[in-house]
Amino acid sequence: MTTDPRRSKPHGGALFPLAELLAAGKGNPWWQRIMDLALTMLVAVVGFVGLLRPGHEQDMFGTHDAPSELIILTVLAQAVPLLWRRIMPLTVFAVVLAACLVQVSQLVALRSDLSVLVCLYSVCRYSAPKRATYASLTAAGSLVSAAFLLPPLIEERGLGLFFLGCAMAASIALAVAARARQQQVTFLSERAGQLVREREQRIQLATAAERARVSRDMHDIVGHHLAVITGLADGASSIATRQPQQAALALSHIADTARQALSELRRTLQALRQDADLGSPDFVPQPGLTELSSLLERVRVSGPHVVFESTGNHAELTPGIQLAVYRIVQEALTNILKHSSSATTVTVRLRTAEDSVDVLVEDTGPSTPSPGGHDRLGLISIRERAHLAGGTAEAGPTGRGGWFVHAVFPLNPQGPQ
Repeated sequence: MTTDPRRSKPHGGALFPLAELLAAGKGNPWWQRIMDLALTMLVAVVGFVGLLRPGHEQDMFGTHDAPSELIILTVLAQAVPLLWRRIMPLTVFAVVLAACLVQVSQLVALRSDLSVLVCLYSVCRYSAPKRATYASLTAAGSLVSAAFLLPPLIEERGLGLFFLGCAMAASIALAVAARARQQQVTFLSERAGQLVREREQRIQLATAAERARVSRDMHDIVGHHLAVITGLADGASSIATRQPQQAALALSHIADTARQALSELRRTLQALRQDADLGSPDFVPQPGLTELSSLLERVRVSGPHVVFESTGNHAELTPGIQLAVYRIVQEALTNILKHSSSATTVTVRLRTAEDSVDVLVEDTGPSTPSPGGHDRLGLISIRERAHLAGGTAEAGPTGRGGWFVHAVFPLNPQGPQ
């Protein structure tokens, strides 16, 4: 036997669109006004139906001598203020409760008194917890008063108090649950906004760090190669008439240095492109200690006598430390080319131990001291390079007419590299 799905569809299909409609309109101010207006009309209709029903004088609440105008006013006072229950919950609760107490004092209670439970829900939902507590205690006292005044409740006082207490407790519980859910939604919304702001801040910090890195690389590349080119050009101009072959060789070195500078600049700028092809021949890795010999050779060609001393195994060093060592040596040699004569002697010592890497660059000084001293920006760049790789660096005069740059990098796997 098979079941026709069309027969079971109307059973739940009528409820789901209503649930979707309620969920879609939730939080919409216009939807809330429509719901409050519908609730107001419902309370008024329920009250007036009970009031206009034939024989309502002999209703379950017994006979009464209350004027109809007063009862009509109390019904309106129970219904109309519900339009403002969200923005003035405590005031609306006080007005509705007073109207209900007037009915009770006249031994009249219509079904419109359910507005008290609606107002109690609104106070617990939208007001401060302290005010909600006072409103709950006031409502409880009013229920006890009704139990001692209305004849049907007097006869079954315990049962009446039980049902009225359950209704009040259900109203408060629904309000507390809705309030907790709203707080959770607000917290999640604020958390999501905070995460978005933190992500944007991380992007900005990463962008700033990348700009700083490119700025340091540009400073090192341009400064070093221009210093080498300047030294070679000065040397070529001074021997052009006496040693034309040496001058031509110097011009060849100038061309090679310029081409290498362009290649390094192209690589540095290409790294900023999001669509950079890492497999491109132009996209070569950052320099390391293997390129240190060619760096020293370019300086030798420019005039200074360079002595390189190396101890230890450098192949196991991380790329970050190798790049930092290369850039520090490059910047130190650039300062020497700018501020020392071609007759100076430069010593580069690189020592790799089990726990640290030590690099020292010093020169014997210029024939005549340079009035400008060493490049302060270059010295700051050296310290930043060392710090970013987890090390320290210092620079200053040797006391023998020259300058030194000394950097130490601890080989700690947990340290910044």
